[in-house]
Amino acid sequence: MEKVNWPVKKKLFESEKQDVIANLKRNWYFPISAMAFFFLSVSLSFEYFAGLLLAVTASILISSRIPSIWAYARQSHMIVHVISILTAIGTCWNAKYLFYAIWRGYPKVQALENKLSIPFDLPAVVSIFSAAAALCFVYFCTLIFWKEMTRIIQKNRIFHDIAAAEYLVYGMLLIVFTIFMIAVFLKTDAFYSKGHFYNIIYSSDSPFLISRNVYLNLVHTQNDLRQPLFAVFASPFAGIPYLLVRAFRLHPNALVTQAVLTNIIQIILLLAANFMLTRMMKLNAIKRICFMVLTYCTYTTLLFTLMMEQYIVAYFWLVFCMYLISENRRPERIALWGAGGTLLTSMVLLPFMSQKSPIKNFKEWFLDMVKYGLEFVALMLAFCRFDVIFNLKAQIFSFTSFTGQTVATSNKLFQYTAFIHNCFAAPKAGTVSVKDFSVSGESTFISWQLNPVSHLDIIGILIFLLVIISAILNRDKISSRFAAGWVGFSIVILFLLGWGTRENGLILYSLYFGWAFLVLLFQLVERIQDKLNVTFLLPVISIGSAAVLTSVNLPSIREMIDFAIAYFPV
Repeated sequence: MEKVNWPVKKKLFESEKQDVIANLKRNWYFPISAMAFFFLSVSLSFEYFAGLLLAVTASILISSRIPSIWAYARQSHMIVHVISILTAIGTCWNAKYLFYAIWRGYPKVQALENKLSIPFDLPAVVSIFSAAAALCFVYFCTLIFWKEMTRIIQKNRIFHDIAAAEYLVYGMLLIVFTIFMIAVFLKTDAFYSKGHFYNIIYSSDSPFLISRNVYLNLVHTQNDLRQPLFAVFASPFAGIPYLLVRAFRLHPNALVTQAVLTNIIQIILLLAANFMLTRMMKLNAIKRICFMVLTYCTYTTLLFTLMMEQYIVAYFWLVFCMYLISENRRPERIALWGAGGTLLTSMVLLPFMSQKSPIKNFKEWFLDMVKYGLEFVALMLAFCRFDVIFNLKAQIFSFTSFTGQTVATSNKLFQYTAFIHNCFAAPKAGTVSVKDFSVSGESTFISWQLNPVSHLDIIGILIFLLVIISAILNRDKISSRFAAGWVGFSIVILFLLGWGTRENGLILYSLYFGWAFLVLLFQLVERIQDKLNVTFLLPVISIGSAAVLTSVNLPSIREMIDFAIAYFPV
């Protein structure tokens, strides 16, 4: 290749410089809009303002590399434009609301208004103008998100070739469980109460998540190291429901409407995630129907139809990432970012993102791991999450309280075997009096909690043994290898690390880990059917298991709902 002399290098540099300046002139509004949006989320601390500076710098760099952000965006379908603008309005409206609620409470703000004799509500005016300016940034980010998601879904034909019978069954499941959720939410606010934030149902903090809308609030207290980009990957789904809450008075209590509409989106995401599991398992239409019906009879799905937890969104992105890895030799980065951003532990999928073999090409594979990891960190900085990195050590130390350091190994084993069982069948639970952490003093309230586990769960052990057998027999399937790996990962997190065992609350992790046990059990029956060459075995066992699980789980769910209505009526 001919060596480029200095004058040519200089000319190329000047040409690139001119392009950068031209791009910045065309995209001048993007960094300003980004600054306005992130300003609505910052607090009075060094890490937040440093994060704001880094995020705005990142938006400037992005603006300098794209000839025209608007030209790129307007290539999208009109439906994508409409969804993106409505989502942006909902997201910015929520940011404006939270900004005003926080800054109105600062005494120094009130003192400044009095000192300067400002004749208007300063935080209200600032929040309105900032939210209006932020619309552009959120709109473009959402538009790019949906363009990528549409491309990936169409490329992989995720929702193609669905039989008419499947549409009927899945539609009925969606309708039945949506009506079930709405009926419960209209009678009790135990799952989204403003009165008590923690421990109403098990060790859940669902009401606290709703109080400041964890789905749209970039810096919600729970969107910490564990879920650093949760709002980034949840807001495209949750923005429009929030807009409907604010724009229309669908119920006298706005919190009821917000909980119902947000949870409808979660029910849809749960259905989509379970369906992607069937795709990853390479099931035909009949087997897909059997699997989908079976999932909705497990205690896990019945519970999370009501629980306003972050695990459904995290579960959706986890399954989406695994599915794309199993289908493509070149996985999509957005899936990994979504999985890791909504629950950091899902970054264990990082080693599977590279096309290189860790055995044959270790150096290149390792460099890919570093590259993808740094991209994730860069994404955090671009979305103003420098505070997570800045407080990394303190957060890691604080999370040790959630582990089982003070729990005996035998007790952690008892809880883990019970957890396996409870992914399918309802656990034993009842009412207890717990301290109210929402208020100071010695206030308590009645809560619905798991009964202490004092022995090994025989059914849990049996399920675990069957899962091991299935993993060995189906080791040729990538879905089985993923499921087996996730079972192993659950052992590390829930048993060895003892996460959640201190508060006896492993049931809340059943959605995130339980799918792996169900997949392997289903594949074990599928393998037995293939060996016996009996086509009706899997449907019969699926229907029988669904009937048994329903008879066990519905009374327990009803008992929990009766408690919620009695103690936490709307």
